[in-house]
Amino acid sequence: MLLTMSKVEIVGVKTLFFQVLETLQDLGTLHLEDITRKRGPRYADLIPMEMDPALEEERNLLQNLAMRNNAILSELAPPREKVGHATLEEKYRSFQGKTLGEISAMVEEEESSTRELISYKNELEVEMSRLSKYEPIIKKVYPLASKVTTTEQYTSIALLIEERYKQVLDYIEQELERITGGQCDVFSARVDENTHAAILVFHKRFSEQVHNFLATENVNQVRLPTELADKPYDEALKEIETRYKEIPPKLKKVKEDLEEISNKWYATLVSLKDYLADRVESLDAIPKFGQSGHVFVITGWMPAENVVETRKLLEEKFEGKVEITEEIPTHEELEEAPTALKNPAAVKPFEFIYMLINPPKYGHLDPTFLVAIFFPILFGFMLGDMGYGLVLFGLAMLMRHILKKRESRSLFFELFTNVLLICSISTFIFGILYFEFFGDLLIRLFGWKDAAGHLQVQWVWGYINVNGVEEPWGWPLERIAQANTGMFKLLLIVVVCIGVLHMGAALVIGLIDGIRHHDRKHAIEKAGYLMFILGLVIIFGSLWGIKSAKDVAVPLGAVISVVGIGLAGYGGGFGGGLEAALTFGNLLSYARLYGIGLASVILAEVANELGAEFGSGLMIVVGVIVAALIHTLNIALGVLSPSIQSLRLNMVESFTKFYKEADVVYKPFKRSGGE
Repeated sequence: MLLTMSKVEIVGVKTLFFQVLETLQDLGTLHLEDITRKRGPRYADLIPMEMDPALEEERNLLQNLAMRNNAILSELAPPREKVGHATLEEKYRSFQGKTLGEISAMVEEEESSTRELISYKNELEVEMSRLSKYEPIIKKVYPLASKVTTTEQYTSIALLIEERYKQVLDYIEQELERITGGQCDVFSARVDENTHAAILVFHKRFSEQVHNFLATENVNQVRLPTELADKPYDEALKEIETRYKEIPPKLKKVKEDLEEISNKWYATLVSLKDYLADRVESLDAIPKFGQSGHVFVITGWMPAENVVETRKLLEEKFEGKVEITEEIPTHEELEEAPTALKNPAAVKPFEFIYMLINPPKYGHLDPTFLVAIFFPILFGFMLGDMGYGLVLFGLAMLMRHILKKRESRSLFFELFTNVLLICSISTFIFGILYFEFFGDLLIRLFGWKDAAGHLQVQWVWGYINVNGVEEPWGWPLERIAQANTGMFKLLLIVVVCIGVLHMGAALVIGLIDGIRHHDRKHAIEKAGYLMFILGLVIIFGSLWGIKSAKDVAVPLGAVISVVGIGLAGYGGGFGGGLEAALTFGNLLSYARLYGIGLASVILAEVANELGAEFGSGLMIVVGVIVAALIHTLNIALGVLSPSIQSLRLNMVESFTKFYKEADVVYKPFKRSGGE
């Protein structure tokens, strides 16, 4: 449901302004309005508040402190022992009594204790990354280079040559002897199945000619770091290997020192991050407020249920020097009223849809309860399996445990877990109706299939006439119904009836909204849609059900449907009439749910059939693994596809009949609270 919002105005003496602002931020219930955008006589004498140079300087200092604090925080890993919310709250409160000078001194202390360590850690990581590029070279060339000895007059170059080009080594050796007049040596060896390494040793006075020659041959020359380039390869590679081994222990020690600092400072840094962000936000809000003489004026919206509590707190804290009054909003102001939701625990998880679209416009009905009813029904109808329901239930409970253990405050994962939990129960209930437990596993064990492999009805609840033949229906409901086409017809009727109820409920909401807002044409249009659907129900109900009444029911249903199209056209114009006629197609789109469910149960039965094909003995284990893998895939697909289809039917087939998105969503002025 949507909370009733009250438009409020807070007036107080200027000397208390920042205390009032801090109090409102602590309360976290007021949605601020920008008073500079207001028009009307009561705002004519108000002058927008401005930040004076001192406040601008304070804001800049706060942002600078926040940037420095966040830089330190980004380099520290969270402590292994989770920091409790109570600790963060206590730290946050401690900053409220400190001056900017004290906070600045604390940030400087943090920087001084971490600056050198962070800088040293970054240097080591850069060096490690740089040297890691030479690790493959070291492994390939070093065994060969370690056998080569050189003098001060001689230098060396290492080459890596692919196996298929190894014959080029003979050519390089010949050319090297020619260039140096025989003052050279070439050492080569195969270092792996694809690579040959070679080290060329020659007199330094031939360096330029040798490098020029190798450049024209386009061979893969091993290049060492600049500071080691003048050293012989054996010495350079040995030094690289030594340094590469020395860095990890040093890096580990630095990280341990930073971890110790994190244990001491992390909670303080997190709380300070939020405190500084809140201070900046409060200063940024100043231009939204008004002033007149010696008073300030703050306007906004808050839930009506919070007004009395806020008034009481302001009166007690500021001894009557600050007043809050409820204003009667104009029609234009109501159009801009923010939307806030408050739903029961069972309905709240389905507010996840508002991560995709804005909540409903203020003053309209909240359709979350509609989603809470039909989303699990549609989901369960498609996936319906007791075994799958138990798996999803276990997964949801595991996710709950993990979120609770980690003290996660992720709204997305919290809502997702609760929706999954509800849908798992729906899946289990429909699984009972279908008597499916990982497909036909239980049916195989109970032997409830005939020679043709079709499920036998155990409890007959009635009969369906199919081409003049009365076919039984009852429990269990078989979804793969080749032997019982009546069951196929029944399930199609059921899913279309769900669609009738779903779309009908959406249209009723649209009708009520039209009546509440005195929008006569809107209400007539929705009433027309309802009449059209009612007419279709009467027609097909008489054709499929009470056939004795079809001579009267079919014409009556047709008249009601035509009248419905006429009313929809009157209320919504040509588009309204056309939309009413297309509603029939919208209803038929629900039939695809049966197809999705059919695909799920077929894949489940394929898993069981393949598993059974592996015979006996040790092969049973293989069969179980194969079946489990296919069932796992089916569950994953079964969660994804029904979720998308249920969401589509709610947002496309249902919401389009009545839904209006909010222009303004309730965003209270509140502090981060050290979270």
